[in-house]
Amino acid sequence: MRTIPIALQQHLDRDTTTVCLLVRIEPVAPGYAPVGVTTLDRDVSFDSGSGALLYRAAVGVDSSARVSSSDMAVDNAEGTSLVPEFDVPVSERDLIAGAYDYARWASYLVNFEGTTQFVELARGELGQVRVLQGMSFTFEMLGLTKRLKQTIVEKDSLRCRAIFGSQPVGTPGAEVTQRFPCGFPVGPLWQNGSVVSVGEENTVVFETDSGAADGFFKPGVLQWLTGPNAGRTYDIEEFASGEATLTFPSMFPISEDETYRIRPDCTKWKDGPNGCKHWWGPQWVLHYRGEPYIPVGDTGQVNAPGASI
Repeated sequence: MRTIPIALQQHLDRDTTTVCLLVRIEPVAPGYAPVGVTTLDRDVSFDSGSGALLYRAAVGVDSSARVSSSDMAVDNAEGTSLVPEFDVPVSERDLIAGAYDYARWASYLVNFEGTTQFVELARGELGQVRVLQGMSFTFEMLGLTKRLKQTIVEKDSLRCRAIFGSQPVGTPGAEVTQRFPCGFPVGPLWQNGSVVSVGEENTVVFETDSGAADGFFKPGVLQWLTGPNAGRTYDIEEFASGEATLTFPSMFPISEDETYRIRPDCTKWKDGPNGCKHWWGPQWVLHYRGEPYIPVGDTGQVNAPGASI
């Protein structure tokens, strides 16, 4: 249920109305400003209470019928917008890179001739944004009950569930925080470097200027500092003879002389190279967020997720 202001209801009761749909998108990725899109053929400046925003007609939005229910099913709809020619207020590169994936959104029915007359229709989180042939992009608008479908408690696993280097929630300056953290200080492990040459797969393989031994960054984490991939982080699958192979292709091609920072990662196993014992020594048992002694042979009778790995 929602409350419609009296003035807006009186306007809706008229034979002719001047209302339009506005959608506000707030990226969760740092460094990106909110974006407004509208079904109207001209821009609309509108303040819903969180600050005035210009809702762009050049990008626009075409929303499908919204599916809502009174049970706990996730409300959903799909929106389609145009990729703007001059990268304002969004660019195709940022859309492809995932800057607007899982952003917060809210939709409003607004009288564009008097924007103080409005009602909020729905809000929630976007799904993954998909760009179609560089011309348009689509996004799924999911309701807030989506969060209730996500697991928030820990499950059993043979491998450690903590992110390597994560710190307790509320730790000042921590890059990653968790309720059940790893606790290892990874700051001193970071090394700066630059790309010497690029392989045939220019989004996966490249030669570094690192003199580290083979397997030192297996697994590893690499964060780009310059170039089109700047700010994005990728996992390293292989490292041999100074050549790094990413687990997944980078969003944009890698070029020579681009700079990055790199560090080894944890395998999430208690034993072996770069395992928990390698980083913590005898104190590993105090930081391992897994159950390494689950009887693998009893997986038919015991609930042991991941035992087949």
